[in-house]
Amino acid sequence: MGMKNIKVRFADRRWSQSHDGAVTLRGAAFTDGAVLRRPEDIQPMLPAKGSGADGWMKSISNLNGFFALVSQDDRQLVAAVDRMRSIPLFYSESPDNFFLSDDAEWIRSEVGDRMMDPIARDEFRLTGYVTGSDTLYPHVKQLQAGELLVFDRMQSSHGESPHFKTHRYYRFVHHEPHDFDERVLWQSLDTKASAAVKRLIEYAGGRQIVIPLSGGYDSRLIATLLCRQGYRNLLAFTYGVKGNKESAYSREVAQTLGIPWHFVEYGEEQWRSAWDTDERREYQKWASGWTSLPHAQDWIAVRVLTQKRIVDSNCIFVPGHSGDFIAGSHIPDDAFQGKPIDTDRLVKRILDRHYALAQGNAEQKFLAWKDRVLSRAEVHAVSNHIEFADTFEKWDWQERQAKYIVNSVRVYEFFGHDWWLPLWDAEFMDFWHNVPLSLRRKRHWYLDYVKQVYAVQIGSDKEQSLGNSSDIGVIGTLGLSILKWLPRATKDSLKAMRHVMVQKRVTNIYLVSHLPTSKVMLLQSRGHSLIGILADEFLGLVHE
Repeated sequence: MGMKNIKVRFADRRWSQSHDGAVTLRGAAFTDGAVLRRPEDIQPMLPAKGSGADGWMKSISNLNGFFALVSQDDRQLVAAVDRMRSIPLFYSESPDNFFLSDDAEWIRSEVGDRMMDPIARDEFRLTGYVTGSDTLYPHVKQLQAGELLVFDRMQSSHGESPHFKTHRYYRFVHHEPHDFDERVLWQSLDTKASAAVKRLIEYAGGRQIVIPLSGGYDSRLIATLLCRQGYRNLLAFTYGVKGNKESAYSREVAQTLGIPWHFVEYGEEQWRSAWDTDERREYQKWASGWTSLPHAQDWIAVRVLTQKRIVDSNCIFVPGHSGDFIAGSHIPDDAFQGKPIDTDRLVKRILDRHYALAQGNAEQKFLAWKDRVLSRAEVHAVSNHIEFADTFEKWDWQERQAKYIVNSVRVYEFFGHDWWLPLWDAEFMDFWHNVPLSLRRKRHWYLDYVKQVYAVQIGSDKEQSLGNSSDIGVIGTLGLSILKWLPRATKDSLKAMRHVMVQKRVTNIYLVSHLPTSKVMLLQSRGHSLIGILADEFLGLVHE
């Protein structure tokens, strides 16, 4: 077999190509304190022509920031995404062609995929995304977080046909220290967090930074550190039904920090009228990459902020993804208990947390998904609590965080805006690689840090009483502990009743307010969460 035709298509206009046509770049990277915005800036950091995969892995791993790049010459094509897959790339091949694009739909059309992969479809229905390199369509593949692809154009001296291979240059894994000084770690945390925000400031270059300021701690940390470093061109916003708890916390944090604040009110009629539009359907199909359930929660808010020109046209949206995760909030309690740990327990915890948008028989779910979960986790067995925590987090990082949480930045792009994710800064991530498991339990250590820097910035200990909008108090905790022991069918029925009985100002039921109440109640009684209902609806949209 001779050379394959290589077909590359960049649908997004934000890609730029070097003068010599060798490198195409989207996004920006940092190295040695310098921001690299143009392909010509990044070219000197890349290996020489014809270099092997090891050289490329070393070069790409040294880059901080949020980017995707493609390098081509007469011998090879190399494509890479950053540690978080923040700018996705998709690929496929046929007997005569190799396809690469930022547009999964174009590749699907080129290879002629018409039917979804049934396993991927069922997984999407349970998780809201497709794991590994798969997508909803069997011949459309994706580069995973921290991955690059090398396609050798020429036939090798051993007679091998032109071929490609993917390589993981980064994985979110920990190295448990034998001993540590908590005071030194605390200072290092502050240094790394501050440096990440400093890089954001350099990237912003004076542009307006727009913070989706929730009632939680991650966006509060970003806002605090921006104020501490003297950045003034800021706007905070939140959204939801009138009177929701999160907006009250958000407003108070913005006021104490002196940041202008805007609230976008959601109502059922507003949601229905905006949802039932070609614009929304276009957004969902484009943003999914045939991999992820597109982010719906702040779609209307960003739409309103843009249409009413409340935000600058060249602003940067900076959400708090995902300080809570990186600090340890997702690690199951099993990792901190003395009970024996085994691989089955790992799989069950991943299924319990991530394959939960629709319920079913737990034993059948375990048997159906165990092998796939372990394959994505790249393990055959875990033998201790540290391995258990590490593997759980690695799976979460490359699947939910990269494909669902980080992919939510597509909503900013859809309305023409830029974005940055300082809590996924590479140096900040590297710091957490070496934080001991004991300091990551329920992210308490990280929360203490956020509370302290916020209190110092506002000159008060008010943070101790303000807390977090997601705090549910003693009564809420007691209710959850009782709910945990109820039969699954009873819990599902209670969820369905909640749709009708609970005041909508304290829920996010507006997400499905465009659907008939009877349908929502039926699906919830069958174990679907609200996001699970949206996942089902999206799969139906695909066939429209």
